[in-house]
Amino acid sequence: MMWRALRAEGMRLKPAARWLPVISSGLFIAFMALEWYLYFKGPAGVYSVFNVMYMFLGFVMLLNTALFAGMITGLEHESNSWKQLLTLPVSRAVFYWAKALWVLILLLCTVLLIIAGLSLLWICYTSEPLPFQFLIKQIVYSFLASTAVLGLQMWLSIQFPNQAIPMSIGLLGAVSGLFIARDSGAALWTWLWPWAYPTLSSPFMAHPGRWIGISAGLGTVLLAAGALHFKNKQF
Repeated sequence: MMWRALRAEGMRLKPAARWLPVISSGLFIAFMALEWYLYFKGPAGVYSVFNVMYMFLGFVMLLNTALFAGMITGLEHESNSWKQLLTLPVSRAVFYWAKALWVLILLLCTVLLIIAGLSLLWICYTSEPLPFQFLIKQIVYSFLASTAVLGLQMWLSIQFPNQAIPMSIGLLGAVSGLFIARDSGAALWTWLWPWAYPTLSSPFMAHPGRWIGISAGLGTVLLAAGALHFKNKQF
């Protein structure tokens, strides 16, 4: 049943949702290339690209999470088809989890494109050895630490018919998360603000696995709670 729901959701994806992983990863890689070219010249400087990734990778993951959740749930809001969809002989929870899984799939596509693009950029730019394991960790850790925000964004996107509201919340959360994660005096906020988790999960930070575990646990709870609320929600 879940596989059929996933296939159905995939067939209904808007072209914008299909192209967003390509566009966002392309813009991110282009920004890395520009920063690299302008500021990090010489054999020692090429490795500084990982510092730039640390600064902006979490923002890209969080913004994409908000955009994907809004695009996937916005289909029913735009066409007022929630009631028709939920009359099908399929559990409401299955629909909810299928939409959440598609957000994860699209985020994973973004991750793979960023890894491939940055690896190709490195090969074209320098003959220095690529720390591929570190590259994988930095990108994948940020992806895994976005789970908690996914749980929040899925719930917000279903609650608000106007997707500008949850997307704006996602944007503000992503921007504020960058500053909170870097503020050593905001230790309490780092635990309470899921938008800070992707930045804190960088291999540059102490105990990155802690934030991945917290995000995965909180994200699972939020997604399960969202599915339960969706199951009982009146449209």
